[in-house]
Amino acid sequence: MKRPFRLVIVFVVLAMVGVALIPKLNINFTPRYTKPAITITYTLPKSSPDIVERLATSPLENAISQIEGINKVYSISRYNQGTIELSFDKGEDMEFRKFEVNAVIRNIYKKLPENMSYPRVEQRGGETQNKAESPILLYSVNGPYASYKIKKDVEEYIQKSLSAIKEIKRVEVTGANDLQITVNFDPQMMLRYGLSKNDIVNSLNLFQDVNYPGLVKNAAGQQFYFRTSSEINSLESLEQAIIGKMEGKDLILKDVAKVFIEEQSPTSYQRINGRNAINLSIYAREGVNKIVLAEQIRNEIALLKPTLPAEMEVLLERDDTEFLNKEMDKVYNRTGLSVIILLVFIFLINRKVKYLFTLFLGIAINLCITAIIIYALDVELHIFSIAGLTISFGLIVDNAIVMLDHMYRKKNRNIFVALLAASLTTIMALLMVLLLPEEDRRDLTDFSIVVAINLAVSLVIALFFTPALYQLLFKEQLQRAQLFSIAQLRRKVKWFKAYGTVIGFFVRFRKSFIVLVILAFGLPVFKLPVQWEGQDWYNKSIGSDTYQDEIRPITDKIFGGALRKFMTEVYEGYYYRQAEQTRLTVQATLPLGTTLEDANFVISKVEEYLEGVKGVDKFITYVNNRTGRVEITFEPEYEYSALPYQLKGRLQARSVDLTGVQWSVYGVGRGFSVGGERDEIPSFRIRMRGYNYDELDRQAEVMAQKLLSHPRIQVVNTNEQMGYGMGKSSEYVMDFDVDRLARAGVSRGEIVSVISDYTLPNGASAAANYNEERLPIFVKSNNAKAFSKYDLMQEALPIDTSRLLKVSDYASLSFEETANEIHKEDRQYLRLVAFDYLGSPKFGAQYRDKVIEEMKLSLPVGYQIDVQDNYFRFAKEKRKYGLLGYLILGIFFICAILFENLKQPFYIIITIPISFIGLFLIFSLFDFSFDQGGYAAFVMLGGLVVNAAIFIVNDLNNTSLKQYNRAVLRSVLGKSMPILLTILSTCFGLIPFLMEGENEVFWFALAIGTIGGLVFSMVAVFVCLPVFLSTKIQKV
Repeated sequence: MKRPFRLVIVFVVLAMVGVALIPKLNINFTPRYTKPAITITYTLPKSSPDIVERLATSPLENAISQIEGINKVYSISRYNQGTIELSFDKGEDMEFRKFEVNAVIRNIYKKLPENMSYPRVEQRGGETQNKAESPILLYSVNGPYASYKIKKDVEEYIQKSLSAIKEIKRVEVTGANDLQITVNFDPQMMLRYGLSKNDIVNSLNLFQDVNYPGLVKNAAGQQFYFRTSSEINSLESLEQAIIGKMEGKDLILKDVAKVFIEEQSPTSYQRINGRNAINLSIYAREGVNKIVLAEQIRNEIALLKPTLPAEMEVLLERDDTEFLNKEMDKVYNRTGLSVIILLVFIFLINRKVKYLFTLFLGIAINLCITAIIIYALDVELHIFSIAGLTISFGLIVDNAIVMLDHMYRKKNRNIFVALLAASLTTIMALLMVLLLPEEDRRDLTDFSIVVAINLAVSLVIALFFTPALYQLLFKEQLQRAQLFSIAQLRRKVKWFKAYGTVIGFFVRFRKSFIVLVILAFGLPVFKLPVQWEGQDWYNKSIGSDTYQDEIRPITDKIFGGALRKFMTEVYEGYYYRQAEQTRLTVQATLPLGTTLEDANFVISKVEEYLEGVKGVDKFITYVNNRTGRVEITFEPEYEYSALPYQLKGRLQARSVDLTGVQWSVYGVGRGFSVGGERDEIPSFRIRMRGYNYDELDRQAEVMAQKLLSHPRIQVVNTNEQMGYGMGKSSEYVMDFDVDRLARAGVSRGEIVSVISDYTLPNGASAAANYNEERLPIFVKSNNAKAFSKYDLMQEALPIDTSRLLKVSDYASLSFEETANEIHKEDRQYLRLVAFDYLGSPKFGAQYRDKVIEEMKLSLPVGYQIDVQDNYFRFAKEKRKYGLLGYLILGIFFICAILFENLKQPFYIIITIPISFIGLFLIFSLFDFSFDQGGYAAFVMLGGLVVNAAIFIVNDLNNTSLKQYNRAVLRSVLGKSMPILLTILSTCFGLIPFLMEGENEVFWFALAIGTIGGLVFSMVAVFVCLPVFLSTKIQKV
């Protein structure tokens, strides 16, 4: 190479540029993902879900669905409100689409109900709409005064300051009840004066209205508007409000009612470790960097603490970003450890400081140039992509090792074609991630791109920088021929003859050898069905009792090989794992008609039990109407112990004692990711879609009857929750007899008005400015709490001062079932049917599929059924593994183009499935957990294993030996040292990912699967490949 010094300087300068750009890289720690979606929210007061859906949701859906670029419309209609989410194609101009949506709403709003709020349009994704949202930071606030005063101070001093941080979605202050003005009127006094509740409300509204009676003129002759003040300084002034007249005398509020200030009734409870406190919950927007945001919030609150009122204490109770910080520390530690292990390994093998310096400098410059490309392409660095850098250390060292070995042995750079092919195959394997469904590739896209960039740069480093530096440091060795002692030569000849004898033996019996290799991998005979409908020959042979009971257990083991062991013992227990903190959740749902206090009492029993459990770090309680939830986290030393499972079992056992409550006890995170959960009763969910809600309900009942005909299915829920408010509810419905009302001269409005006078109010009736604070006014009868269903229907209620009536004479009251939420997708109603199968999930899935096929034959046109449970993931996983076939095909064509041969590429790709045997065995023999990292291991092996075969075939094509079989052996042995070094360096680079054990989601399965496959690939490269490449010598 001419002028190697200049070339080295060029790369050093590029590395310096890369170092300068490192602080400017887009580092977000967690993957940022903004779903291309727009959410529309609106309210329709005093409306049931079906009314909201009919009057608001459907008209909006019909109008908005005409906008181009929408690929899905999902709506939820609830009591008094609705939500529509519009999902767009990736790459759409969301600002323009938001403008179009607002334009459509402006045109249609005049046709919507008058009492409907103007729809609010936000650009945000709703991918987590059915998940319980968790705050990233949770503070408790204490002080020496009333809770409502503490809440007011928090809102004034803290919440306002935090609202300036745009990454914060919302800030909630809970645990304190606001004040309200309560007006308790006497119904008998009201009747005597001929007044109604509306008279009081109309009078009180004057205290919240702003009036401009006219104009006033000042001394200069200027005219100004003046307004009356509605501020009240005492309750006495409110009591003096005029509500009517009687015999020419003003009737004031004090004559018929008592007015006082009290705390509002609680609508929810939130406690930390069973203690009541004022809680400040801070929620992050979707797609933001939570670690950076949490640090910003902590710093802001630290600055605010000196400005808070005296004796107010703000304590950080929970920080959800601690887990992410620990994960990032692991990544950095792995990176450093991986570099150290590789350098120590290389030094022990070679024991030359110059050689070690060449490789180390190559890695450093490789990373710096990669930083330049990452900056130019604006690739995001986060927990996955930084880990990708760590994994790629072993891969980029491989190219340098191969080039240095070739320079040492051949004194040239003619290995480039083989390096190009090896790098291209690995890069293609990594970029195959881009072909996965969006939800599967979201976290791995940047990971694959970073590793691919690193490999591409390593190819340039190996072609130019490494030879140039080697030429400078090892100038004498390049000019000196490689010499061996007689003892070394004899040892080499001895090994060559022994190796040649073994390979020659396998070549002589090549057909038997191929059969052994196929049986070692395995044939899918164990997947043959027991019966084949309509095929008597099959049912009488393979489907016979003799074959199934006596022969099949033996043939499955003999012909199934490592594939059978992996599929039956490992893959059937596969489930998707996420890197989350271990967390146990206890959720209680009470029957209809129960109150907030009932739910609070039930969930407090769980809190009492948890107080004495050693190893529990914190438990946070959320109680709403009819539901309660306790989220339990564990101390670090207990997180991966048996405690989470034991506590789960104990809580499930204790929940049996509290009958009448629907309990759900489940765990998430790493502590629940290994074993345990697989033994639970499999639950299946089927989604039904249709354009008519009532017909869909009928079809769901038909499916339920079919499912219940199986003895292993005991209960079928035809309206399984699709969200936290989903499910059936009930309500009282009053049907009026219009003819009887007309004959009596009574209107429905009069009856409704009377009922509202005697029942508890649904909300505030008015508001007043009291002592510079706006307080709601609740107007109710003094016996409203005691008013019952019997009083409503059987007691005589006053229509006016001269008429009494019994509501039961003019109306009937029925208890009807209704839906809390109505879900629609692309204007089709949705219904989930769920059931538990008391048996193997495999047979449960088979029966579910059979019922679905039967239902499809009888469903009306336009109605659809699909599967929604976790067991359906296997169908998706099969499609993912089908992409491995395209990977192998792509590698074949790359090798065919570079080697201008079709036979040799075929032998090269055969090494891929042989290496999979090692992956199968390491998971099945050692009972390791297989998750999505195992799939990534398959992909990595597909790109790495062929590299060694490519180097051997390249040497074989460039050899000058005329004896072909001898040339094959020489090519294999000649590349044995660099191949062993590259395999071992890759394996050693993955060791840091094994140190956390099976609890490490994704990375452990990736590392152990790749190591197992690479170790077994040595059999493929050093035994199978020369057997396939060699020609069989015919004896004369």
